[in-house]
Amino acid sequence: MARDPCQKGASVIPVVLALKRLPDREKLVPERLWKYFDDHMLVSGWYPERDYFALLEALVKTIDPKAVGGDVWRYFAKFSVQRDIAGANIPGSVVTDAKGVYRNFASGEGADPGQFFRRAAKLWGQYHDTGTLQLRGGRVSSNSVVLELVGFHIPIEGFVRLQGYYLEEFGRVVGLELEGKVTRSTARGHPSCEWEYVLVRTPASEAYVASLPALP
Repeated sequence: MARDPCQKGASVIPVVLALKRLPDREKLVPERLWKYFDDHMLVSGWYPERDYFALLEALVKTIDPKAVGGDVWRYFAKFSVQRDIAGANIPGSVVTDAKGVYRNFASGEGADPGQFFRRAAKLWGQYHDTGTLQLRGGRVSSNSVVLELVGFHIPIEGFVRLQGYYLEEFGRVVGLELEGKVTRSTARGHPSCEWEYVLVRTPASEAYVASLPALP
């Protein structure tokens, strides 16, 4: 039997803790997931992606976009990067043992485009045990880079956007300016997810994009 894809506890635990604070939490999630409210969970543990997505969707429904500055999925992406990579203290967060768990990804020449996208690909594997984030190539005309996620189906459109927001925030942390957009999404029926990231034009970013396989 094929094994279910799993998500790292560093991402699952904050969602579970946020839901546990809600008095009507058992109305928000299916009964099969109530176990997460009682089980001892590990930051380094692995938990089924399907459970994570169900818990995350339940939490999203409880958050007013106006209270978090707009798109709730962008808020989640910023929260994750600031806690896991920047090691920042997040107001209201009680997951102290996960703070800065991936701080090493911001070390060294993190603003170097080549190193940044290599680290971006590795970061996917820190959170997920299935799928690979691959760099497809670049477009000199727009000074952009295209990444594709292969071997993993994201069922929620908001979570596809979250992945784009995550790299934007990661770029801010290390000093690399970029803006991403979703170009393909498994949540919309495409065979894979794909994002295009436009880099602020600098000699370094232009040289990097020019060095990549050219995309139409």
